[in-house]
Amino acid sequence: MVDAIAKSICTGCKMCADACPRDAISFEADYEGFWYPKIDYEKCIECGKCEKMCPSLHEELRGRGDVPEVYSAWTKDDRIRLDSTSGGVFFELACWFINGGGAVAGCRYTSDWRGAEHFLAEDMDGLRQIMGSKYYQSDTSGIYAQVKEAADAGRKVLFVGSPCQVNAMRAYLGGSHGNVWLMDYICRSINSPKAFKAYIDELEERYGSKVSKVRLKDKTRGWQSLATHVYFENGEESLHDKTDDQWIRGFLFNDLYTRESCYHCKYRQLPRVAADISIGDFWGIEGQSQEDMFKGISVVLLNTDKGKGLFRAVEGRLVYEEHTISEAIGGNPALVKSPIRTGKQDEFFRLLERHSFRYAVTRCTREGIVSKAFGKLRHLGGKAKRARETLRGVSMGKFIYFNFLSPNVVRGDGWLLPYRNAVLDLDKEARIYLDGGKLRIGINKLRGSHAETHVRMNGSAVWKCHNGCDLFYNTVLEIKDGAVFDTGYFSANGGSVIVVDRKVTFGEDVMIGRNVLVYDSDFHQLRDKNGVPANPAKEVVIEG
Repeated sequence: MVDAIAKSICTGCKMCADACPRDAISFEADYEGFWYPKIDYEKCIECGKCEKMCPSLHEELRGRGDVPEVYSAWTKDDRIRLDSTSGGVFFELACWFINGGGAVAGCRYTSDWRGAEHFLAEDMDGLRQIMGSKYYQSDTSGIYAQVKEAADAGRKVLFVGSPCQVNAMRAYLGGSHGNVWLMDYICRSINSPKAFKAYIDELEERYGSKVSKVRLKDKTRGWQSLATHVYFENGEESLHDKTDDQWIRGFLFNDLYTRESCYHCKYRQLPRVAADISIGDFWGIEGQSQEDMFKGISVVLLNTDKGKGLFRAVEGRLVYEEHTISEAIGGNPALVKSPIRTGKQDEFFRLLERHSFRYAVTRCTREGIVSKAFGKLRHLGGKAKRARETLRGVSMGKFIYFNFLSPNVVRGDGWLLPYRNAVLDLDKEARIYLDGGKLRIGINKLRGSHAETHVRMNGSAVWKCHNGCDLFYNTVLEIKDGAVFDTGYFSANGGSVIVVDRKVTFGEDVMIGRNVLVYDSDFHQLRDKNGVPANPAKEVVIEG
């Protein structure tokens, strides 16, 4: 039965459960967070329908289209284009269904932003929920039956999903359905929901707030930045592009959380399988203006006459130009080529059991970490000569460890520069969050002096370091368990001591002179006659 299907074949499309006449199929997640079918044999009547309808088991169910027409395209509405992850073509096509009283089945985030699910959008609010990329597997439970029910009732429905999901829908419908249009996207691979949840959990810990919105492939820095923009309920935001976002690094460059079947994908075929239209980003396109490359350009493959007719229905709202399939493949090899599995994926999930998401990604991408570190030194000081000057006196072993390997340091755009006289005593649960600038520990040491600069963080201490800082030789910073040190750029001269028991906040450009003490508690609790603390720790704020 279908519960015996190999992991290299099962795509997790969940169509078999919708097809089962006795509701005998459920799903269980494996060690990596991917779900696979499980049969309740007390309900099962052994009709074999689940196996017969599975397109991964039957090549004849993986329908072929014609040689596609290929276009670059984008919507004429700049607001929609910038809000989309490529050129906004999906939105214009989907609007045709919504405005005509139809529906669009697509993927949206779950309410906690940790998962993804398919649902049937029937209005513009629903449509906006399914805009944008979600680089991990969507739960499609029940969507096949919902689409068929709507289509059988006479409504026009657009179903959008990965190539394997689209093939599953086509198999469920028994072939082409007059009221259903099928659209897939150029899919590199499906990623683990477990891994994405760990990524969001870590961000919430870092920012001390629940996530309120996630935008993958955000265009704040342009289409090609592949930026991840995460918003938090406390008003803070995290924005990192493909060079420093841990989720994108682990997925796009290292395939750390890819579903097993994606390494053996049966749906990377041309002419395209099942889908009437295929869409994606037109990576590698040439001859475009800087403005258009910033705003985003879609690639559109019209695989069937049905798909061509749909495109013609909305072409008045698009700017488009014909291209060749070779041009499309040039920048999108995922059209025909599967990722290659390495042992790094196994290592990643082993590490994730005991460590943070960032730590697991960093350890699994550490090949050549020393050369990568030196390759990035330009960000520290510009050209090579200036970089060498910036790193003079820095312990390179500590530099590489704390910036690339340590679970204690969550590095955004900043860098931690520990000089040779720097001593860092960090509990395994403590975290330093670097957001821009250089955190320099132990600068300006006197020649011949053995004076050290000490940073101690106990338990779950947190240091939110915005724009770096300069801790001179012979300074001490101690953050107690559960305390928070929130700083803009500041400098602390020799002999100064900062101890955080609850919370200390520094604004921008705070300069602390020699032998200055900054405490938010005297650490000797006094109580009144009723036993109530008379001198509790209170937040210290020094504005810049």
